[in-house]
Amino acid sequence: MNARQIQVLLAGDEPVYANVARELPRAPSHFKLTRVGRLDEALRTLGAGPFDIVLLDLSLPDRTGLAAYHELHAAAPAMPIVVLTASGDETLAFQAVREGAQDYLVKGEFDGKMLSRAIRYALERKRAEEELGQSAEFFRLISENVTDLIAVIDRDGKRLYNNPSYEKSLGNASNLQGTNSFQEIHPDDQEKIKGIFQETIATGTGQRSEYRMLWSDGTVRHIESQGSVIKDASGQPSKVVVVSRDITERKQHLEDLEKALSELHQAHEELKAAQMQLIQSERLEAVSTFAGGIAHEVKNPLQTITLGVDFLKNSFGNAGEDVRMVLTEMDNAARRADAVIRGMVEFSSYNKRDVKDHDLSRIAEQSLCSVESDIKHNGIKLIKDLAPNLPPVRLDLKTVKHVFINLLLSAIQAMAGGGTLTVRTCLKQLSQDQGWSGRTPAQLKTGDTVIVAEVEDDGPGVIESKIADKSERAFATEMIRKGVLDLMVLKKVVELYGGMIRIINRKEGGVKVTIMFKT
Repeated sequence: MNARQIQVLLAGDEPVYANVARELPRAPSHFKLTRVGRLDEALRTLGAGPFDIVLLDLSLPDRTGLAAYHELHAAAPAMPIVVLTASGDETLAFQAVREGAQDYLVKGEFDGKMLSRAIRYALERKRAEEELGQSAEFFRLISENVTDLIAVIDRDGKRLYNNPSYEKSLGNASNLQGTNSFQEIHPDDQEKIKGIFQETIATGTGQRSEYRMLWSDGTVRHIESQGSVIKDASGQPSKVVVVSRDITERKQHLEDLEKALSELHQAHEELKAAQMQLIQSERLEAVSTFAGGIAHEVKNPLQTITLGVDFLKNSFGNAGEDVRMVLTEMDNAARRADAVIRGMVEFSSYNKRDVKDHDLSRIAEQSLCSVESDIKHNGIKLIKDLAPNLPPVRLDLKTVKHVFINLLLSAIQAMAGGGTLTVRTCLKQLSQDQGWSGRTPAQLKTGDTVIVAEVEDDGPGVIESKIADKSERAFATEMIRKGVLDLMVLKKVVELYGGMIRIINRKEGGVKVTIMFKT
């Protein structure tokens, strides 16, 4: 604007304006003044050439007062206008300014320098108004055409403005002005959102929040909002602009995705368990075949050794205590080895397994029936606590029943003079501290729900196993008893069906055997 002359149209017929025309070019800014004496001339002149501003006298021969301003403003609404009035008509000039005039000057009370300053200020104010109008229009177009919910809220939480997107959720947006912005928030979330709003006003910093909102149709929607603070001239928060978005579908999609990922993870874990079980099954099958061959090869020589030991015991009946002790140890060792061999032969015979869903309580019951006569014969008290309606476990009935019978026979033989045998089953969650030195077999992990079977007795001590290194075992105390299969064989059988076995000495005496299967 300063690079060229400012085109000024002066509409006034009084002689005083001739002096203005002479003084204005000597003002600091460069102006080109065109003067007319009537309003109709002013309108024609505006139409003929470009002007930057109009100086309008409110006392023209053909139009006076606000009527002159209204007619000129209607013809050129974008043109900045400075009204000129007599000293007694300032009230009229004030009214013109309120209705859109940029400024007013009192005739006879201004010179060229004051006039040039008034012109430049009027042009600047008009430019600022236009920019503000453009910004307001830009905001209106955005707020009316976006799907986001846009609201302006005062310091007390009252609505000052809501864009048309609110009509879908709360009805006519214009009816929301002045209402409480918290009343549609879900009751369980209201205090939280009020606290966030009060903190925003106190700190002057907007915050993001999520909450539930009750729509006019009764539905509950999940909303995500971001607040931004508008400050007044003193720098204090005066309003908050809240831009909100309905994220109900997004949250549902995320929940569906998380569920799908969880199911995928579970399927992956089940696949890994099935793969591990298949590998274990194949290994056990190979071990079974190999064990059967070894057992048959070793059985006959072992019988020869047993018979030889018996012969020596009978032949050296009068021998010294050292000889008798050695022969007794040899006899016990041979019989233990014979028990293991017989177990290996029996185990190797289960080549074809029939894996189905079975109730562990029922298996325990059937196993107890198989040794019922032995329990009565040895005067053993039986405590039976078998949980009903346990989840089924997929296993081979004959193989697992064989494990139970071996454990029961071992306990019965240890209590040949009488005692208490406790057999129980239950359902529980596997905790981290199960006495497994911080680890469990791959099939089970902390937090799994497991079906548990326990066999307890109060018989005398156990025989420590020397067959395998302890670090390779999944139980804390290595042991076998006379007449029971090698614990490594029992362990492999149980792990074949995704379970684990633990055998420990009870503090109060006796042995406790725990078998667990994942549900």
